[in-house]
Amino acid sequence: MAVHARQSTLVQAVQKESEDFIQLANSSEDEEDEEEQDAAVTSSSNNNSHKRKADDGEEGDSERQGGVYEKCYNGQPVPPWLMGMARLGKGKNPDISEMINEEVSKFVDYISPTPEEHQMRVWVIERMQRVLNNMKMISVTPVAKCFGSFETRMYLPTSDIDMTIMLFREGSTKVAASYQTKEAIRRYLFTLARELKRAGFCSKCEVIAHARVPIIKTHEMVTGIAVDISINADSGVQSAGVQRSFSERVYPHSLRAIVLAIKQFLAQRSMNEVYTGGMGSYAITLLAVSMLQKHPRLQSGGLDIPKNLGVLLIEFFELYGKRFNYDKCCVSVLEKGHYLDKRSKGFLNHAQPYLLSVEDPCDRTNDVTKGTFGITRIRQTFGGAYDLISNAIFAYHQTRKFGEPMNDSLKWLATHSNDDGSSSATSVPSKKRLKALDGKAKNKKGGGPSVFNDDPYAPVSFLSSILSVDRSVIASRAKLVKTFYQGTLQKILGVEYQPKLTSLLPSAPANAAVTETGGGASAQEKINKMDFDFVRASKPVCPPVRSDPVLISDDDDEDGEYKGGVIEIEDDDDA
Repeated sequence: MAVHARQSTLVQAVQKESEDFIQLANSSEDEEDEEEQDAAVTSSSNNNSHKRKADDGEEGDSERQGGVYEKCYNGQPVPPWLMGMARLGKGKNPDISEMINEEVSKFVDYISPTPEEHQMRVWVIERMQRVLNNMKMISVTPVAKCFGSFETRMYLPTSDIDMTIMLFREGSTKVAASYQTKEAIRRYLFTLARELKRAGFCSKCEVIAHARVPIIKTHEMVTGIAVDISINADSGVQSAGVQRSFSERVYPHSLRAIVLAIKQFLAQRSMNEVYTGGMGSYAITLLAVSMLQKHPRLQSGGLDIPKNLGVLLIEFFELYGKRFNYDKCCVSVLEKGHYLDKRSKGFLNHAQPYLLSVEDPCDRTNDVTKGTFGITRIRQTFGGAYDLISNAIFAYHQTRKFGEPMNDSLKWLATHSNDDGSSSATSVPSKKRLKALDGKAKNKKGGGPSVFNDDPYAPVSFLSSILSVDRSVIASRAKLVKTFYQGTLQKILGVEYQPKLTSLLPSAPANAAVTETGGGASAQEKINKMDFDFVRASKPVCPPVRSDPVLISDDDDEDGEYKGGVIEIEDDDDA
């Protein structure tokens, strides 16, 4: 079975020289001591298969022992993006910046949608367009256009599809005059919601009519993919163009990786929805671009971005979690990037001066993050992420040198995680509590063996201290790929598509061979041959399809804050 992860060439990462930053490389004296300790461990262990030469001139293929390890070096579960792999990096004592850079690449490869997942989204858009065509509006041509993360290809597997319906005058690219007012748009949203349900596009939908931008929120019936539909919102299409320009032309090898990692970080903490005070994809992209523009070593040409993705991700959390002046500065990415004064720009909210301000490059009078009223919590979370991932690095460095972390706090953080491998320790217990826990562990069966693996090639994950992939997400992805090969949506649309089978697993069973779809075996036989367990020990969940009425919401204020009130509308009600 083809593996979705792409193998990148291992390179020597640029080392930090300033004492103000974490030094991610070892001194030559440390390396000699560690090589002697590693040699002793290797010679005395029974894992002869893990013996490798530490000569830098000879590549130690860190994936040679794929499928051997079930635990990381600290006894914690291997995260999905490293499943089936040994420790990343070259030789026995790889540079830590190289390891974390490689892990960021592995994570992005894992979290990126497969061709099947992307094609299902394309078909959802096609199905929406067919519903619009069947409405047969007089002198109006409705066109479904996507923007946001789908258009820029920087979306997570669980992200919704941001779509706008452009109501053009027939034979023109100008918006029809009869649909330029908010009241006309609201009436059309009610009509469209009813039509979507009648056409079988969805089982229920919710119209948020009195938001700043009125929208329909729904889920496509077959795939379960969330869809947000607005009317004549061409500004979203323009912002998508800006994001694509930065990600494909200016920073083609780095911006997407940084943005995806940050989006997953916020999504798993429910901080990614603007209407709940979170930060959207557009704002995340602009913040990442601004950091890259203002980075002193990038400005001087002294840093190779693709070789330092991990370091740049850490510095993103440090900048916006600990250093950035939210009260006075406004971020601008125009003219090679600069910081503006919020008061002079007119973005200062005197009642909430702590809010983040980001100038919209498409409309310089628009503050992209003015609706991110939860920025205080986001800022604290960014700062916490910097601390957690820094502690994970220090813990591994001390373990490599002394056998386990010398600091009790680091030991606690390194050995406490959830089932998916993400850190469960948001705070460190007091010294008294740590001492009591340590004594309790030693008294239990004589203390037992250390949880830290002395195998120098045991997997190491720094990102799992801040990132995780929920089992429900894994099951949802597996279900979507399964639905693809069942062909339900293809039959509805009368289309065919036959890509190669892909998997998010770094390694696959021997019987899961790569094949081209079509001809011979039935669809169900092909499904049975596939491995839908995106991580081991998880099973796809296929909830039954529900048939509920259309839901309409009028309980939203002009600022777009959703308050959750809904009323049921029967099919025969007027819009």
